[in-house]
Amino acid sequence: MGAANTEKVDTIAQETTTINKLMKRSLLLLILVAISYSSQAQTLKGKVFTADSEKGHNGETQYIPLPGATVTWKGTRLGIMTDVHGFFKLPALNIGDTLQVSMVGFNTAGLVYSGQKYVEIPLEQGVALEAAEVETRGSSTTISLLDPLNVQQLNRKELEKAACCNLSEAFETNASVDASFTDAVTGTRQIRMLGLDGKYTQILQDNLPGPRGLNVVQGLSFIPGPWINTIAISKGTGSVTNGYESITGEINVAILNPENADTLHVNMYASGDGRAEFNHVSRHTLGRRWSTSVLTHAEYANTKNDRNHDHFLDTPLKNDVVIRNEWKYRGDRGIRGEYCISAVDMNREAGQIRAHIENPWLAITDIQRVELSAKTGYVFPEKKGTSMGSQLIGSYHQHNHEFGEKSYSGTEMYFRGNLLFSSMIGNTDHKYTTGVSFMYDDFNEVGTWAGTGVNDTLARTEKVPGAYFEYTWTPSERLTVVSGIRGDYHNLYGAFVTPRLHARYSLAEETSIKLVAGRGFRTANALMEHLGVWASSRDWEIFGDLHPEIATNVGLNLVSKFRLNSRDASLSVDGYWTDFENRGVADLYTSPSRIYVYNIGASSSKTLQAEFDWSFHRRFDLRAAYRWVDAKTLFLFDSAPTRDPFISEHRAFAQLSYLSKKQKDGRHVRVDGTLHWVGAQRLPTPVQDAPDAEDFLPISPDFYQVNLQVSRNFKGDFELYAGVENLLNVKQTNPIVGSEDPFGPNFDASLVYGPIFGRMTYAGLRWTMGRLDG
Repeated sequence: MGAANTEKVDTIAQETTTINKLMKRSLLLLILVAISYSSQAQTLKGKVFTADSEKGHNGETQYIPLPGATVTWKGTRLGIMTDVHGFFKLPALNIGDTLQVSMVGFNTAGLVYSGQKYVEIPLEQGVALEAAEVETRGSSTTISLLDPLNVQQLNRKELEKAACCNLSEAFETNASVDASFTDAVTGTRQIRMLGLDGKYTQILQDNLPGPRGLNVVQGLSFIPGPWINTIAISKGTGSVTNGYESITGEINVAILNPENADTLHVNMYASGDGRAEFNHVSRHTLGRRWSTSVLTHAEYANTKNDRNHDHFLDTPLKNDVVIRNEWKYRGDRGIRGEYCISAVDMNREAGQIRAHIENPWLAITDIQRVELSAKTGYVFPEKKGTSMGSQLIGSYHQHNHEFGEKSYSGTEMYFRGNLLFSSMIGNTDHKYTTGVSFMYDDFNEVGTWAGTGVNDTLARTEKVPGAYFEYTWTPSERLTVVSGIRGDYHNLYGAFVTPRLHARYSLAEETSIKLVAGRGFRTANALMEHLGVWASSRDWEIFGDLHPEIATNVGLNLVSKFRLNSRDASLSVDGYWTDFENRGVADLYTSPSRIYVYNIGASSSKTLQAEFDWSFHRRFDLRAAYRWVDAKTLFLFDSAPTRDPFISEHRAFAQLSYLSKKQKDGRHVRVDGTLHWVGAQRLPTPVQDAPDAEDFLPISPDFYQVNLQVSRNFKGDFELYAGVENLLNVKQTNPIVGSEDPFGPNFDASLVYGPIFGRMTYAGLRWTMGRLDG
């Protein structure tokens, strides 16, 4: 029994040892399998979204999540649906596998997996068509039939039809905005709209305040053309959300940013007057939330041009640098941010040629400017059409100039904050935007007048809190009404109310009529807004304190799109009336030796315009327009209203464009020709004692300007362009009164109604990498 028991115990011990070994091996195998599985079964997270058809409170594209989208690994049954915020999470497979996303009403998207832990996948609305090749050519300008505002949008294709070196030159191919020179010395351009100076048009940059204050005239040249993505021109008073300063219209300039800029874009330009420019735009992605864009501009001109032999430079010497850096933030749950810094250093010299004159009359301008802006928004994912945001902008501007014996020094410190909330009442038929704003504007200007040593100091600090409410009512597809009101309290001028109304009614499917009515309010900066008068011997006389300028604008627009000879065409007809309750005028008529600045109420402008667009051939586009302007003011010493100076009663415009068929590698040729007819303008009377005064008539002759440009695209997004401005070589004869004695009492270089330089040729190149617009 003992031996048998011992054998049995040994057998049990051996079996136990064997079981333990098996268990250890099994456990080790399980651990190895688990490790192997965990190394392959990583988790992939992501978000599915689409672009909203409506713009957000910043006027830019908003992105909304897509709940219920199907996300699967192609060729497998492994998949999941996105949650209410558009997010998903599923096991990752091997690198190189394709993640497929689909949803009813959207094009299916595919993403090749490269090992990342988080992805964002946009879906586009519509259904893709296969086995069909369609050649499309989008219009370079568009007018919306559904937008209650009369907005004309110019895209990058339109801006590339001319040299478009900066914003002041961006309207050469547009009939609604005029560009003219302030004087015959500095080459500074200003714009006009609805028969009134550009200071009455609110210029926005990415829906933030643009050139204004001391920057109102020169600031147009600080926005280089190659930086611009689109320009939206809105006639009549604008939205109350943008403030109270819009009287004749709004021009919103959308700058290329980290979302829509090409990976790299370089533009180089040189012209026959010795001007050279370099422009650069690039975008960079820093992680999945942050991206940035860098924009640079340099302009240099050192050629001394004097084609009319009056010993004055026809074009100024320039040395300008502008830089801009913008950052964008895209959060996971509706948070968006845009933060930007820009800086300007401008140095220009004009006037008499130093080599010819011992003591030359010079016009020297020196500007430094720094600007910071921040826009932060939040879109409520669970509430369609609901968002809130803030817009902050601050700038420091230093402007110094000398015109002969006159000198000017001005500084401006500006800040504006705007808080907005947008939502709807019940449904999308009733939308509203409300918010509060605060503006701080500190001016300090010192002018020293010719030969007297007398300083005239103009200093003021404006503090304006305000609130606004804008309601959009869409009772049917035919009718949309936008009514807004804002109230502000000015620390110097008290409380004022700014009402605005925009309405659109569709007479037919492709025909809309639009109404705009509203009130605008702005404070004047006489010394800077009439910059051209500094280039004269006129003495300034400002009558008392200038009160705010207040005006009412009413307009009507009819736009119709139709087919003519089986090709797309459109016709837009509009009329606007601007009536001033109070206006600060610069009286150049009363005395040829003085400029009187004072307030007056009897001033108005009426305009009628018709514009016709027609793609009469698949390669040719035609645009033609005519405008009539009746702008009159009852000046202080007149008995009846007289026409405003430098305003043409009649103007006409025509443009013909040709685009060749694009090759598969993108090569094509584009030819653009533009004709302007500028009617007669009433001119101030020069000093009669000047020896050349008889050359200046009270009414200028009308003239034509023809511009032509040819562009050639090569393989690899490389483009060369060349053109000629003022092909007919039209020039204003003797644009400077008393040029022989600029320090004398008869000198006046501000009586400019037409071109000075004459015909000018130019050429340039555009090179793009990573183009986003195809």
